[in-house]
Amino acid sequence: MKRITLVLASLVIFCSSFSQSLTQINKQLDSLQNLRKNLQIKIKDLQDQFHDVKLKIDDLDSKKASMSTANTATDNDFIKAQVMPGGAVLRDAPSSTGNVLITIPGNETINVYRNQQNLYFKASYKNQMGYLNYSTIAQNQEIDDYLAGKEPVKQTISTTTIVRKVNESDPRFQKLVKLYGKENAVKIMNNELWQGMSYGMVLESIGKPNTKNSTNTDDGVKEQWMYNDYTLDFINGELKNWTKK
Repeated sequence: MKRITLVLASLVIFCSSFSQSLTQINKQLDSLQNLRKNLQIKIKDLQDQFHDVKLKIDDLDSKKASMSTANTATDNDFIKAQVMPGGAVLRDAPSSTGNVLITIPGNETINVYRNQQNLYFKASYKNQMGYLNYSTIAQNQEIDDYLAGKEPVKQTISTTTIVRKVNESDPRFQKLVKLYGKENAVKIMNNELWQGMSYGMVLESIGKPNTKNSTNTDDGVKEQWMYNDYTLDFINGELKNWTKK
């Protein structure tokens, strides 16, 4: 009888223990499932926000690109002018209510662009870009012509032709042609210097230096030749630059 009682007691304890374990597991499962649902909702919200931000970024990038394209021609087409003796104010918008970017002292030189709204011209002063009231710009015929709708006068760029003289029957010239080609030979005969010349070309063109020195640099061997009138810099045997005293 005692044995039976002990067995029954053990079964009751086991069943009670098993029941408690299932209850705890069910509670944990419910808690985790609720957490998962909340996380899924948050992820969905974040995905929606990410999509909205991406659309806004794409839209702003597109506007920026179009504005940059539109401003390229304008920013490269400016008129040199001066502000009035009383000075001027550069603002961040083409309006008297625009924020002041910088106050420009009187008679200072500015760049005025062919871009104006409400008689406010886009202008730059010391790398600061903004808008300037037309009334604060000193009289400038080119700006007045722009306001009147006149086409700007295209200036022709004059080029200077270098005249080189050489006696092609000169034995020295003929030797230089064989060594360096006719074009280089002509320049050497006229005592010219240009980037890329070798030591030999320089010696033939302007003669031996008074002094020279060399140093090792990250770019290679730098050699400097000093003359009465010039200082020449070579890198790895090629003339890179020179200064005239």
